[in-house]
Amino acid sequence: MPVVALGGSPGMFPTDRKLRLLERLTGVHVSKLSHFTELKAKIDEITRRNLQLEILMEIARQINLQTSLDEIIEGVYNELKRVIPFSRISILTLKNGRLFLDSFSPPDGFCRKGMEILPDWSRVLWDAVSNARLILWNVEDGIADRHLMTLGIRVAVINPLVVKNEVLGLFVVSSFDQVEYDKTDLYFIRQLAYQLALSLWNQKLFAEVAQAKQEWEATFKAVRDLIIVIDSNLKILRVNPAASQFYQVPEEKLVGQRCCQVFCSSVAGDCSRCIVRKALKNGETVSAQRQFDDGRIMEFYAFPAFSENVPAVVVTGRDITEKMKMQAQLLQTARLAALGEMAAGVAHELNTPLAVILGNSQLLLRECSLKEKQKSLLENIKNCAHRCKNIVQGLLAFSRQGQYAFEPLSLNDVVRGALDLVSYHIETSNIELAVNLSKELPLIEGNGQQLEQVVVNLLLNAKEAIEVAKGERRKIEVVTGYDSETDCVFIRVSDTGCGIPSEKLLHIFDPFFTDKGNYRGTGLGLSVSHGIVHSHGGRIEVESEPGKGSVFTVKIPVLRDDEEFC
Repeated sequence: MPVVALGGSPGMFPTDRKLRLLERLTGVHVSKLSHFTELKAKIDEITRRNLQLEILMEIARQINLQTSLDEIIEGVYNELKRVIPFSRISILTLKNGRLFLDSFSPPDGFCRKGMEILPDWSRVLWDAVSNARLILWNVEDGIADRHLMTLGIRVAVINPLVVKNEVLGLFVVSSFDQVEYDKTDLYFIRQLAYQLALSLWNQKLFAEVAQAKQEWEATFKAVRDLIIVIDSNLKILRVNPAASQFYQVPEEKLVGQRCCQVFCSSVAGDCSRCIVRKALKNGETVSAQRQFDDGRIMEFYAFPAFSENVPAVVVTGRDITEKMKMQAQLLQTARLAALGEMAAGVAHELNTPLAVILGNSQLLLRECSLKEKQKSLLENIKNCAHRCKNIVQGLLAFSRQGQYAFEPLSLNDVVRGALDLVSYHIETSNIELAVNLSKELPLIEGNGQQLEQVVVNLLLNAKEAIEVAKGERRKIEVVTGYDSETDCVFIRVSDTGCGIPSEKLLHIFDPFFTDKGNYRGTGLGLSVSHGIVHSHGGRIEVESEPGKGSVFTVKIPVLRDDEEFC
């Protein structure tokens, strides 16, 4: 049999005729064409899937916490065009049960970022959210959707973004043309949606952490108590503004220092009693109080804390100066109350023998047979008994407890009552006492016992100031009068004592402030007096010059029908 040359030669059949003949006889040509076509289709499919995989990997690489959602959508839009036909993509997020258009590409004149998609505006989108399922929507299927149809969309793949069974939103791939998406396309879109869902989830977590950190930072800075974080090497890691302000050192300079440099004002520091070291050693909360040179009392707490098994201590400090003063004041008030009760008891006990002495002295004075010397002695006994009786009555009035009623009264009567209590002590201390009471003094509304206490305090302070000064001129002057400018009556107590330094004048009305030394005064006299005068709507004015004396003026508003405090 002759060999058929497919290339053809003279005298043989034409090439076309040979091919047609072979095709009719064997069918070999048709079979090869079909094989090549299937092979090419498979190669194209593999190439397409590889491209989709590359796109997923590229998008996953591009997505990070710093990438905005708009940047992510723009990247997805550019990559997605390489593998499937579409016109538009968008991401909608679910926030508090409401659906918002968060990002889309390309932009158009209808949609805007942050636009809310209501259920009656797009039932298809809300169906995907409610059922957490992928929906392939086609306008030709007859299911109307106002939102999609208004945009001119004909086909849309609506994929819910779900992480840990929580629907975060939707990823929508849509086309203005009538296109078809096969199972491979839908699988790819689902995988892409999963990557986007993870991105949204991470951004949500990051936002929550950032917000929590911001709130913690704001709280850390707003707390008025001192907060200091110290590591196991006793180095300061962090301080809040209150601590920086208290130690008058910038925050950045405090960080890195050893705590003893701050707390103990030394580089080495004696850490044997340090609450930080104790908290680190025992793992228990430790507290301590410390009084600073300026008089402030601070209460510190050291709380052990562990972060990733790294020990640290959080130290808090609170100014308890006022609290301690109030506690001391309450204690002193209780002592004064007990002293008042004791004075009242003593006064009652003295009343009976005084009455006997006074009565018997008066009976004896009626005897006509008394000699002049005997009569003089009895007169002295009677006068001293009267004086003791007045003192006892003053003590009883001064020690009365309970609510104080206000009533119209004269400041002159207040001064006389106070002088009955303390004038003897002043005069026996070799101090001249000058009293000048105004004859025409308007009435005030107040409580005589309380105001007597004020005058007694001022007189005793003046007496002590003169005794401290040890000068030749020893005089206390008490004056009452009316000030027409302020419409107030006043009591002025002046002395020739040691005076008050200017730096201490600002603190003389503070509770427990005293410069009399230990066991001499409680520091409450002027503080209590200031409170009493203030409750009467008045004020206390002070003028003082060291070495020359002081002048205290108490002003109380005059009683009027339409009374107004001065």
